[in-house]
Order: sequence, then C-alpha cells, then structure tokens
Amino acid sequence: MTIPMRYLIRAAASIAAIALLTGCWDRIEVNDIAIILGAGIDQEENNKVKLSVEIYLPAPDNNESGGGQEGMDSGSKNGNILVSSAIGSSMADAMSKLQKRLSRRLYWGHNNVYVFGKERAERGFNDDLDFFLRYVRARERTNIYVTQGKAIDTMGVIPRLDQNLMEALTELSKTEVSIDVDLKTVMEQIVETPEQTYTVPYILTSAVMSEKKHLRNANVPYFRGLTIFKKGRMIGSLDNELTHGYFWITNQIKASTILTAAVAKDETVAVNLTASKSKLIPKIDSSGEWRMELIIECEGNLIQNASRMDYSVPEQLTEIEDLFEAMIKKNVDKSLNVIQQKYKSDILGYSRLFRRKYPKQWAAAKPEWSETFLRIKTDTSVNFQIRRPGALVKQINNIPME
Repeated sequence: MTIPMRYLIRAAASIAAIALLTGCWDRIEVNDIAIILGAGIDQEENNKVKLSVEIYLPAPDNNESGGGQEGMDSGSKNGNILVSSAIGSSMADAMSKLQKRLSRRLYWGHNNVYVFGKERAERGFNDDLDFFLRYVRARERTNIYVTQGKAIDTMGVIPRLDQNLMEALTELSKTEVSIDVDLKTVMEQIVETPEQTYTVPYILTSAVMSEKKHLRNANVPYFRGLTIFKKGRMIGSLDNELTHGYFWITNQIKASTILTAAVAKDETVAVNLTASKSKLIPKIDSSGEWRMELIIECEGNLIQNASRMDYSVPEQLTEIEDLFEAMIKKNVDKSLNVIQQKYKSDILGYSRLFRRKYPKQWAAAKPEWSETFLRIKTDTSVNFQIRRPGALVKQINNIPME
C-alpha cells in the first residue's frame, strides 16, 4: 500500500515542529527577575498595609532603586541588596503596585523570611498569610518573625557577619535564645488549636533600645523572646526569661544553654546543658479535676565554680544539683503563671494532649477551652545531674599547695 505524499509532508512538518520546541524555550533569564530574599509587612494609616521586600540584584551595575516614585519608600542599598516598599489597601494591591514600579519580575522562590511589624501583628495577619499561600505559593519552611518596631526598619539593618538580614535571622534561630517557627507550623496551629494559639519569635535591633546599659551594635538583630497569638492576633509577648520557661515545658530547650545558679552572696556555679528531655502527661482524676504532670530530666557539665562548693564531695554535688532543679522549677512555674493567668492562651499544647488521651472530655470542654486551660494544675518535677566537673575537680581556691 502506497502512502499518499500529502501525509508524508504533514508528518515531516510535525516532526520538524516538535524539534523546534525542544530546549529552554520558556526560560527566564536571571537578569530579568528580582529575587526576593525576605519580606516585611507593616500596618499603615487607614487600615492599609506596606509590603517591603529585600531583593537580590545579580547585576551589580543595576541602578534601579525606585527612589522618587510616588508611593515608594526610598530604597536602601548595600552592594547588590535593595530594600523597596509599596503601600496598598491589601497585600495583593501592595504587591501589584510594587511590581509596576520595578522593571524586573518579582520572584519569590528564594524567599526565606516574613517579618511582621508589631502593629500589624496586633491587628492580625491571617489575611496576609492567605495571600502568600494562594498567590505567592510560599514555601512551607519560610520562617516568620515579629519585630518590635516597623518591619521596614528591621529589614534596613545590614549585618556584619552575614550577607543580609534574612540570613542573619535564620542563623540566630539556631541558637539557644530562639526557635524556628515556619509557615507550616503556624498554619497547623491555626487549624488544630481551638483558639488559634501559637508563638512567633520576637526580634528587635539595638536602634530601638533606649536604655544606655543596652547599647549594642546597631547592625545586628536581637531576639527578645516570643510573641503570643490567639484567634489570629498578637496579644502579648514573653521576655527571654519567660521564654526559657516555655522551652522547658515544651521540650524545646537546647543543648549548649548555659545556666547559672546562686549559691550564696557573690557565689555562683554555672553549667553547660548537654541533654534535656521534658514530658507532659495529662490526667483527669476521679473527681473530674484536670491536671498535667511535667517531668524534666537534664544533664550538664560544670563550667565554672565561683563558690566554696566542692564537686568531689557527694553531699555538696547533690546540693549543687538541687540548686539547678529549684531554679528550673521556679522558671517553669513563673512562665506557667503568665501564660495561664495573664494570657489564658494554650501555647503549650495541652489541648492536643488531652484530646488524644481523653477525646470525649476534651470535646465537651472545647467550646470554653480558655477557661478549662486556666484551671489546669501542673505538677512539675525536675531531675538535674552534673556529669563532669571540667579540668578541675576542686574549686581553684581550695586546691592544696604542694
């Protein structure tokens, strides 16, 4: 059977067309995009929002700064980093205005951080998260922070040890003073907790510190604890001391944390935490009382003994360990009191634990969970063991002379 020539011509044309479609026909050049490394969101007058982005510009000779254009803040530039802003009635509107003033297309694929100004956080930023999840399709591991002042001011900080602020915040989250709270964690808490309760790291720069005793390097961000969210709004915060208590309760205290306990006047001992484990056990007794048992077990190495205590004497070693146990319990009890009595916010995960163990009782208490959480008594026990004394066993002033 002979195939008609017209079919052969059509087949050849189709093969040629397919061949022309191969390769990076839809590629976007790096010089055509503005790579966003971080975003800041601030509350403005008349219920408007300011979107600020930290942009990496691959071309060092790019002079686009957006300065002098109506509605944009004056850009702040350090080498190939540009911070630019736009104000709108919503996040979508602000994003649209910002895009119109930049010749490059905004690219969110490398965004690592969202920083919310305190005023915006107190208003509530669920609408902003909705935009980022729908339009931007943000990565679930993008970290979220709240800053004491304006997000735009925090983003303008140029750290000395890191390439940009967003990288500095990411590295700081790995230290013992803070934790990572990403978009995935926040969305899980919004969905799973009865009253949308969760925490977000609280940051500031030395520029907003007014006390002279706190003068620090203005080009470095600092953590000042955690912010507390309830029903989508920031309702308060925990300072660094209370945050450590929160970490003990929620099993988030980090190894390498240094603890110092007072033995007597002008006498202290310090340990370096090497291991820690906290366990929460929910209980409802026969009388219907809701209780929580908190068991904390931790170990540490002695790193300084500025006291007359002798590590080599078992009784005195026990006394040192008792000091740290009492100190940790006091810190935990203080944090519990503030979280329960002042903020009435279950950021500790009590609802999740009771729901798993007592589903029927929890379902009945769910509509008024704040009041139930307020009445839960927590029984705390701490077991602290010092494993190593360091290079010296005895206190240096008590070492006998040869």
